Amino acid sequence: MIAQALDVGSILAIHRAPDGYVAFARKPLPADRRRDKNGKPYTFEHLFSIRSGELRDMFPALSNWLTQDSYVSVNSFYRAAPWANRTTGLPEVWRSENCLRYLTALYCDVDSGRGDSDEPGGKLDWRQAQHKLERLADAGKILQPSIMARSGRGLYALWLLCAEDDPSELQKAWRERIVLYKKLNAGLVERLRRNQLPADKNALDAARVLRVPGSVHTVAHRTVKYVIQLDAAGRGFVYRMSEVAAFLGISAPGGELPEGVRTLAKPVQYRKTQIPGSAPGRKEGCRKMHALRASDMLVLQAWRGGFLKRGSKHPDGSTSPGRRFLLTLYAGFLRGSGATRSEILDAAVSMAANCRPRYPSDSDDVTCETIIADAFLKRRRWTNEKLCAIFGVTADMADALELQTIRPISMRDTKPLRANVIGERLAFVRQYVERNGVPDCRRLARVLYANGFSKSATNQNTANQILNELGYVTQQRRQAGRPRKVKA
Repeated sequence: MIAQALDVGSILAIHRAPDGYVAFARKPLPADRRRDKNGKPYTFEHLFSIRSGELRDMFPALSNWLTQDSYVSVNSFYRAAPWANRTTGLPEVWRSENCLRYLTALYCDVDSGRGDSDEPGGKLDWRQAQHKLERLADAGKILQPSIMARSGRGLYALWLLCAEDDPSELQKAWRERIVLYKKLNAGLVERLRRNQLPADKNALDAARVLRVPGSVHTVAHRTVKYVIQLDAAGRGFVYRMSEVAAFLGISAPGGELPEGVRTLAKPVQYRKTQIPGSAPGRKEGCRKMHALRASDMLVLQAWRGGFLKRGSKHPDGSTSPGRRFLLTLYAGFLRGSGATRSEILDAAVSMAANCRPRYPSDSDDVTCETIIADAFLKRRRWTNEKLCAIFGVTADMADALELQTIRPISMRDTKPLRANVIGERLAFVRQYVERNGVPDCRRLARVLYANGFSKSATNQNTANQILNELGYVTQQRRQAGRPRKVKA
């Protein structure tokens, strides 16, 4: 089957911010599949990551990689990986939820078009599934999709997102927003399945890739086609996350960290250091810890849909310590992170409005101003173990929500032994060299850092030792600067 031209316009309709990175991947043909060190072929491989603003100009040169069984990310990433892809020579994909920059669209993958399916609606072809979804949207049982697509056999439905305060901007992919994003995807899947459309229950994450518009699905022998939906006035459908949550009946607490606190709480991927492995922000360790705790509180608030009255039970069985206590805790973390009094008050008022019920609601509830004053009068030190007891955080919950600081101490015992870490590091570098050739020490340090190895493994000296141990004699790059002074 001859493929039609790839549809870059539909990709740019999703990735509307020019500074977001779009990730591409593919399922290679059997003859093109590379093999790992054990001889097992790779059935899925990343290709490259391109800035959205550069995509239209570069797409003609990239189309040969994407004509069949190719995939594109739903959401935009903050950057590409700091090394080149071996197959294409272009910047590698860094596909992780921690690396997301914008949440561009909610999505559902409807598994229709399967003649042997036992699920209701599973035997519908994509056009029948599309018409059924349109009827559900016209009847008000589901939000009008922004884009519907033939994925080959089944159907994609996407709902474009915008920022809460400015419809012309995209939604930033903060951690608490990603938690809500997954809840909304799950709500949309449940709503479709309730109406006899078999949406995939496992397709919920924010780092998902879908088939490239205009590419060929080689099993179904069909071209992937995206159809942008318009209203009666010819405008597209774009939603705030709070609007989708209200439609689905999901609690969607808002709230935003002050700008300085948000900067401290950003993941390491958002910050660049001149020397890999160095820690120029170590002097701000105490402020960063408080910023991360405040960020963790927003994640917990999003996951639980707002904090409850004292003694109330959460769905997981944990007991709420009370809204006033939690607001005082939040104000203390913001103060410890260096926020101003007015910033703390605005953030606390926002969290109080998201409580269930809204705080203050009872006659004996004090005002947020009083809570802020108490936080400035008294400073308390909290251990992570104590905070886990207060919030009812278990190891599984901390792992699922990717909490940064409010984590049980037992999770520290799950770290592998030093010998295992060294062995894993050597195995990773050996495999990387087989795929990409021998890098210099600076590049290898960045690669190790990007793949989650500890700071002690991500400096140039360690990288040089690893390469020498594997039999590759390398020489480090000298850092530019004045020579070190020698005492007389």
